[in-house]
Amino acid sequence: MTLTIAAFWPPPPHETTVARYREIADAGIDLVITGNYLNDAAILRHALACADETGVGMLVASDPRVEVLMRDLDVGEEQTRALIGKVIDDYQGYRSFRGVSLMDEPSPDRFPHLAVGVSAVRSLGHLAYVNLFPSHVTGSYDSYVGDFVSAVRPSLLSFDRYPFLSSGEDEGYFADLAVIRDHAARAGLPAWMYVQTLAYDGHRTPTAAEIAWQVNTALAYGYTGIQYFTYWTPDPARGEGFQPALIDGGLPTERYDIVRDLNVRWLRPVGDELARLEWISAGHSGPPPAGARPLEDGVVVSGQVVVGRYGEKHLLVCNAGYDAATDVILAGPVTAFDPATGSYRSSAATFTLAPGAARLLRMAS
Repeated sequence: MTLTIAAFWPPPPHETTVARYREIADAGIDLVITGNYLNDAAILRHALACADETGVGMLVASDPRVEVLMRDLDVGEEQTRALIGKVIDDYQGYRSFRGVSLMDEPSPDRFPHLAVGVSAVRSLGHLAYVNLFPSHVTGSYDSYVGDFVSAVRPSLLSFDRYPFLSSGEDEGYFADLAVIRDHAARAGLPAWMYVQTLAYDGHRTPTAAEIAWQVNTALAYGYTGIQYFTYWTPDPARGEGFQPALIDGGLPTERYDIVRDLNVRWLRPVGDELARLEWISAGHSGPPPAGARPLEDGVVVSGQVVVGRYGEKHLLVCNAGYDAATDVILAGPVTAFDPATGSYRSSAATFTLAPGAARLLRMAS
C-alpha cells in the first residue's frame, strides 16, 4: 500500500496561501488534514485551491456540517447520505480533494451512524476517515477496535497516542500500535498513526531522534500512514498549553527542518520501497514491551531493536531506543537500501544504529 505522509492543523485562514502550501509540500508532506479554523465551505475551498497549485492533497476534517451530522444527529440513512452528498459536492471539483473526516475519537454508540457515513462517502469515490481513541480511554481496546471494524467497515484504521510525556514515556504506546495493526491486517486495511511533534498538556517537546523513532517504529509495524501532530502551533486560546510545532507564529521551527529532512531523505524513498512488499510481522529483541511480541526467529543475534518483516527477505530494523545508539549483529549477509539512490548496496552484518534510526535490509537467503 502506498505510503501517505500527512499533517494535521494546517495554516489558519489568514495564512492560507499558495506560498504556505508550497512550504508544506517542501516538507515532504503530501496530505493536509484540516482544522485551525478552516471551518466553513468558503475557506476550505480556498485552501483546496492553494493545495491544487502545489500538489498537496487535502482531507476535509473541519466542516461543521459533518461533525454535527455524525456526532449529534440521527436523521436516518437516506437523509444522512443526502447531506453528505451536499458536503462533498462543495469540494469534489478540486484535484486536491481526497475525502472527509467523519469524526474524531468516536464512542461505540456512534458506530452504526458512522457506518452509514462511511458507506456514503465511499460510494461517491472518496476517502471516509475516522480517527480512533487510544486505549487509555476505551476499556478493552481490542474490543473497541474490533467492534469499530465490524460495525463501520472503515476505509482505514487510524489512531493517536503520543508517547513522550513530561514524566517519561507512555508505556502503552506499543500495545496500541500492535492492536491497531493486528486488526488492520485481519481486515485488509491500511493502518495510520499520529506522530507527536510538540509539547502540550503533560507531553514534552520531542527531539529529532524521538520523532524518527515514532516514524520508524510505525514502519516496523507496517503502518502506511504517518500523520504529524501538529503542523501549525494551535492557538493558545484552545487551551492544553500547546508549545511550538513545525511552524510557530508563521516561522519554521527546528522541527520543521527535522521533519522535512526525515520525510525527503528517508521516509518517502523507504516508504515507496516498502509499498512493493507485503508486511508480515513486527517483533522486539529482548523482553518486549507490554502488548508487543518478541522476535520470531534468530535473525538478530544482538542489539536492542524493533524488527518489521516484509516479504521473505526484507527487514526494517529500528533502534528500540531513542536516547542511545545500539550495536546490531545479524545472523547472515545482507544488503542495505540506500534511500539516496533507491538501490541496495553491500552492508556488513554488524552495524550501529543511532538513537531512533532504522535500516531497511535484504537478507541474502
